[in-house]
Amino acid sequence: MARPDLIRPPVVLYLAFSEVASGGSPAGVAVDASELDTETMQQMAAEVGAPATCFVTGFADGIIDVRFFSTMTEYGMCGHGTVGLVTSLVEQEVVVPGADGRVNLVVRSTGGTVEVEVRCRQDGRPEIWMDLAPASFKPGGVHPAEVAARLGVAIDSLDSSLPIERTVSDFTHLIVPFRDLSAMAAVAPDFDGLAGWCRRIGVDTVALVVTDVADDDHDYRCRDLCPAVGTDEAAATGTTNRALACWLVHQKLLGVGVDGHHVLVAAQGIEMGRPSAVCSEVEVVSGRVDRVRVGGVATRIDF
Repeated sequence: MARPDLIRPPVVLYLAFSEVASGGSPAGVAVDASELDTETMQQMAAEVGAPATCFVTGFADGIIDVRFFSTMTEYGMCGHGTVGLVTSLVEQEVVVPGADGRVNLVVRSTGGTVEVEVRCRQDGRPEIWMDLAPASFKPGGVHPAEVAARLGVAIDSLDSSLPIERTVSDFTHLIVPFRDLSAMAAVAPDFDGLAGWCRRIGVDTVALVVTDVADDDHDYRCRDLCPAVGTDEAAATGTTNRALACWLVHQKLLGVGVDGHHVLVAAQGIEMGRPSAVCSEVEVVSGRVDRVRVGGVATRIDF
């Protein structure tokens, strides 16, 4: 039970992976949370109601200690939460970039450590880049007809030329390729039923992806369904886009060559009315992703 005598720090809301206050994925940030216990953090996260609330429990020597909570559970790591919390620390001048506008940090959570680079743009806004482990893949272990039924669409909505696969990292994602944008937009699952199904098959999120984006600013579009971990759908997700960027290279899509540096830009949150842009920098060596960084900006809002 949460202790009633604990002084709760203020929570500031950031919209990660959005330049404006009408897009992105919400993340609550509580900077001075070292005195809070687990129960109080979980209760506060439920009250905030964001896909993630971040509790900074310490900062010294470039290492940020943090705990991430959804409305119902603790995350080992959270990509969009990291973008929000580091942006908050820069804006509060707790983190001060160097003369070149850059600073390197380490974010340490229950899931391990993530190296983070802050890159301040010419307009002064910080871009937050996370250095994440490349994703690996294995068969999804589910029949396409079952997946389509769970998503509320016909089986021909899926791209039958590509496999349904899963990847295990900070989260376990089931990657489902779609035929086109209209097919992906038609997804209308029973989220309660989808949550139970995800738990039964051992996945945290169902990542829908299509490379038919109909514009020149993005390389692919995605949706991330996360009811099993407390959010029906997330408007922007860093760890999921790490997986998707690696998967696109793995499937030899988007014209990515066998070697080189590539920047892939995802459009997410469109169907939710919360457009987001998530960038992934991938270093490809002999056709495999050797390094992946995911980054973007976050916009503070009052709530």
